[in-house]
Amino acid sequence: MNIIVTDTPSAAEIEELRQNLVIYNSQYFDTSSLKALAVFITDSSGEKIAGISGSTLGSWLSIHYLWVSSNQRHAGLGSTLIKTAEKEAFSRGCKYAQVDTYSFQARPFYERQGYQLQMVLEQCPVEHQKYYLTKMLDPALCGID
Repeated sequence: MNIIVTDTPSAAEIEELRQNLVIYNSQYFDTSSLKALAVFITDSSGEKIAGISGSTLGSWLSIHYLWVSSNQRHAGLGSTLIKTAEKEAFSRGCKYAQVDTYSFQARPFYERQGYQLQMVLEQCPVEHQKYYLTKMLDPALCGID
């Protein structure tokens, strides 16, 4: 047995880990329902000014990244991204959503979108906190007809 420690794993090595975990998890739930989800907003020249990415799996939407260009913040784009992603997740059968954010990022924004705090990690990564929030996807609240 050899133990290898690296700070430069290859994309293929990470994919190998992911695939092995998918194989293991498939004993317990349908892993084929894992689907990526992304929504982008572009300006008139096609330049991205905002975006959200995540994935859906079973009953859950997981938000991985949400970004709005600094000169476009407070214009409602973040809310539009969330609502659009939640609507798509709901159409895929999701009933819940989850996100994490640091104390210097967007906790109040997510709470305004209906997310509720579930857990806090202190001193993460060092002097901040990391918040974990969830939301039940109510069709009326998500702007879903």
